[in-house]
Amino acid sequence: MPTAAKLIAAIFLAVTGYFTGELVKPLIEEGRDASKLSPTIAALGLAIGWKFLGPRMDKGLGSVGANGFTAAVLLGGLSFFAVAFGEMIKRSLRMRYDGPIEALQDIFMIMSKYAVTYVNAEIIIAVLLGCLVTTWCARGAALKWG
Repeated sequence: MPTAAKLIAAIFLAVTGYFTGELVKPLIEEGRDASKLSPTIAALGLAIGWKFLGPRMDKGLGSVGANGFTAAVLLGGLSFFAVAFGEMIKRSLRMRYDGPIEALQDIFMIMSKYAVTYVNAEIIIAVLLGCLVTTWCARGAALKWG
């Protein structure tokens, strides 16, 4: 069932995800295609806002800070997983793995490499602030129109 809190959370987290993707793009080495990064993270933000954050605001579960922090961790973790999964698929199409288990294990190695390379204070602050503002606005929408 669509609610105002779900809509606000989905839109704001999608904007946060897109903005975060744009912050990461200058850190990516030359020669790599980063054109799908921002839309992918925005789509993840849309899904997290609609399925996770919006319903929690409608029911009044948790505080704004706790839900904002959880949404930030979800957005970051799923973003790294999606990018690492895409990289694993590219590598597997080049026959770089001996089997499917090795490919699945490599996802987590790629995630950790990307986390060390692309996470800095600016990106952490942007994601946390974006998620906290999103949670605060979604909570306000739930109280006003829910």
